[in-house]
Amino acid sequence: MAATLPARPRLRQVATVLAAVLLGIIPALWPAPAWAHAYLVASTPANGAVLATSPDQIVLQFSEPVSVGLGEVRLLDAAGAAVATEPPVQPPGDPTTIVVGIRDGLASGVHTLGWRALSADTHPIEGAFAFTVGAGVPAATPPATGGVPGTGGGAVDLVYLLARWSAFVSLALLGGAALFTAWLWPAGARLRRVRRMLWGGWTALATSTMLCLLCYAASARGVGLDAALDAGLLRQTLGTRAGAALAVRLALLILLAPALVLLVRQARARALGNRGLAVAGVLVAVTALAATWSTATHSSAGTDAWLAVSMDVVHLVAMSVWLGGLAVLAGALLPLRDLAALRTAVPVFSRVALGCVGVLVLTGVYAGWRQVRSVAALGGTTYGHLLLAKLGLVVLLVALGAAARSWVRRHYAADRADRAARGAHSGPDAEQVFRLRRQTVVETAVAIAVLGLSSVLVTTQPAGAALAAGQAAAARRTSPPASAPAPAPTRVPFRAGGVSGSVVVQLEPARVGRAVLHLSVLDDAGNPLDVPEVRVAFSLAEPAVGPMPVDVGTGRLGHYAALATVPLPGRWEVAVTVRTSEMDQTTVRFTVEVQP
Repeated sequence: MAATLPARPRLRQVATVLAAVLLGIIPALWPAPAWAHAYLVASTPANGAVLATSPDQIVLQFSEPVSVGLGEVRLLDAAGAAVATEPPVQPPGDPTTIVVGIRDGLASGVHTLGWRALSADTHPIEGAFAFTVGAGVPAATPPATGGVPGTGGGAVDLVYLLARWSAFVSLALLGGAALFTAWLWPAGARLRRVRRMLWGGWTALATSTMLCLLCYAASARGVGLDAALDAGLLRQTLGTRAGAALAVRLALLILLAPALVLLVRQARARALGNRGLAVAGVLVAVTALAATWSTATHSSAGTDAWLAVSMDVVHLVAMSVWLGGLAVLAGALLPLRDLAALRTAVPVFSRVALGCVGVLVLTGVYAGWRQVRSVAALGGTTYGHLLLAKLGLVVLLVALGAAARSWVRRHYAADRADRAARGAHSGPDAEQVFRLRRQTVVETAVAIAVLGLSSVLVTTQPAGAALAAGQAAAARRTSPPASAPAPAPTRVPFRAGGVSGSVVVQLEPARVGRAVLHLSVLDDAGNPLDVPEVRVAFSLAEPAVGPMPVDVGTGRLGHYAALATVPLPGRWEVAVTVRTSEMDQTTVRFTVEVQP
C-alpha cells in the first residue's frame, strides 16, 4: 500500500499552489485605468450633421477606452437597408476611438448608425444616431449621442442575469461552508447535508460560470439564446477580459476539486491536523475566486483601479465568510441541535460575522462613493436607485445580525464562573435553538436578495457615468424645427408607488426627419403633474434600431418638449420612464406610425 502524506504537508502544498495561482492571475487580468461604462461624446459626422457629399469614414469618440471585439457597427440608409462598410477598427494607441470606413459613397438622405461596443469594465454599451447626406434633404438631428447599456436578446439576458446571481450565491456557499467546516466544525464534514453544501456550491459555481461564459457574448451582441452555443462567438469571448476571467475561474474550480476532496476526507477522519493552515488555504482559494469577479467589473475601471479591485476582493471574501457560514449554521448545525458543537462554534462565528459586517460596510461605502460621487447621481440614476435598495436590505441584514449576536451573548457567556454567578444555563435549550435557527433562515433569505441586487448592479451603468452621459446629451440639444401638422396625441395611464396618472405623447410631424416630441405628465384629474424625472427612448423593431435616447430635460409644469429624429418609416416604439420618487418608477410604451 502506498504511503500517505501527513495532513499538514498536504495542506501546506495545496495552500502554496493556490497562493501561486492567485499571484499569477491578478496581474494577468489587471485592467488599464478607465472610468466604468463609456459613453459616446462625439462623432464625425457630428450628431445631426448635414453633409454636402458622402463621408469617407465615420469616427466615434468615447469617454473611455472601448473594445470592438464583440461589438458591431451597422449603417442603414434612408430606406432602412444595410449599407456595406469596412470592419470597425481602432487607431493604434487610441482605444477611445472607433473608425468605420465607407466602401462606396452614400446616397442622399437620412442615414442611421447603430453601434455596440464593450466598456473598459467589460460591460456592453450601445447607441444610435443619424446624419444627412445631400442638400435639400430634411435634416436629421437625433436627440442624443450618449451610449446606453446593451440590452441583449431577452431570454439570453435573463439566463445571464440568473447565472450571475447563482455565481454570487455559489461563491458564498462554497467559500463560507468550507471555512466554517475547516475552522469551527470539522465534525460537520461527516454529515451528508454539509458535504452536499460543499459540493453543491462547487457544482453550482462551475455551472453558473459556464453559463456566464456562454451567454456573455450573446448578451453583448444582442443576439438570441441559440447563438450562445456558437463556437466562433465563444472564441471571441475568450479573447475579452471578461471571458478570460471566467475561464480562469473555471480552471481554479478544477484545481480546487482535489483540495476540497482532501479537506472533506481529513475532516471526516478527524485528521485535519493544523486547522490554521487549512483555514489559510480556504481563504487563499476564496480570494483567488473573488479576484475573477473584481478584475472584470466596475471596480476594474477608473483611477486607482488597483485599490478598488483590492477592496472589491476583500468585500467578496467577507461576504462569502459571513453568508456561507450562515447557510451552514441554519441548514446543518442548528437543526442538529448538538449543544456541545453549538457552544464551540456559535460564539466564534458570531465574532467573525461581526468583523465581516464591519469590512462589508467599509468596502461597500468606498465602492458606492466611487461609482456615485454625488447626491444627484444617487437619486437620479438607475444605479443609484438599485444602490439605495441594496442599502435598505443591508441595513435590515445588519439589524438581524445584531439581534443574533445579542442572542449569542445572552446564551453563551465567555466565562463559566460568570454564568454560574448569574444563574445562567450552560447553554440554550432546544426551543431557544429553534428560534435562533428561524432567525438565521430569515437572515440568509435577505442575504440572497442582497446578492440578487448585486448581480444586477455589476452590469448597470454606474451613477456617475450615467449622469455624465445625460449631461453630454443635454449639451448637444438643438433648436426645434418649425411646427407642422401632427396626429392626435396618445394617452396611456401609469402608476408608480402611490402616484398614478397618465402620460400624453405627440410627435410633430409623424414622418421621417426632424420632429418635436411633446410629452405631458398628468394626474388622475387631468392636471399637470411635476415628477422628479422623465426619460424617453425610441426603438424600431424591423430593421432593428435603437434604443435612441431623447433628452427631454427637466420640463415645466408637467410638460416636456424635445427634438427627436425619426430616420426611418415604420412603427416606432416610444418608451417613457416616469420616476415619481427616489425608489418608484414605471415605464409606459407608445406606438407611433411614422410615414416616409
